[in-house]
Amino acid sequence: MKLTSRPLLAFPAVLLTLAIGVQPILAKSDLDQVAVSVGRLLEEGHYTHQPLNDEVSKKFLKTYLEILDFSHLFFTQQDIDALTAKYGTSIDDDVLLGNLKPAYDIYDLYQKRVDDRVAKVKELLKGEIDVKPDTTVELSRQKAPWPKDMAEADTIWQARVANELLQEKLSEHPIEPGPQLVARRYDRLMRNVHEEDKPEQVKLFLSALSQTYDPHSEYLSKSDLKN
Repeated sequence: MKLTSRPLLAFPAVLLTLAIGVQPILAKSDLDQVAVSVGRLLEEGHYTHQPLNDEVSKKFLKTYLEILDFSHLFFTQQDIDALTAKYGTSIDDDVLLGNLKPAYDIYDLYQKRVDDRVAKVKELLKGEIDVKPDTTVELSRQKAPWPKDMAEADTIWQARVANELLQEKLSEHPIEPGPQLVARRYDRLMRNVHEEDKPEQVKLFLSALSQTYDPHSEYLSKSDLKN
């Protein structure tokens, strides 16, 4: 595995080789070692020479959460606050120590939120959805705040699912009944989330770290480079 990026992170090949060659004592697996190497590479090789410190840590965590839940539909603000309190100023140290547990734990929480939400969507699809006439649906929520709690999230999702059903009802060439089509769509989403194995989760995690230093950079795994 190695880090690739666009021009702002054009590190000398020798620096990349040295970083990947580091074998820290505390790293317990190849993925742990890669995390340490990427962290040190960004600290030492990026043109800003910005240390991987608490300031970067907070931005790093925020970027990782945004990558996972870019539409702000699954986490709540309560989740964000709890994760920030737990990892906001320590996730930088975890990377440099080769501790990827935060990456896995946060992804596990995201997966649980997706599972729970898909289950609730399926319950909604079994009956009539009660939505107020003046309800608006924010289709693009990337810039919207996370729901403050699960109750607010439920309200957002009720309107969202009702809108999806309406769109399917208005379709000129319906493939199958709207509720079945919507349920299938969310089953596919849940399956995709579950298919992300540990290396893929680490890829998302280290991409978040890379983008914290440079929004145009991303971490590519060995399998990515082969494709």
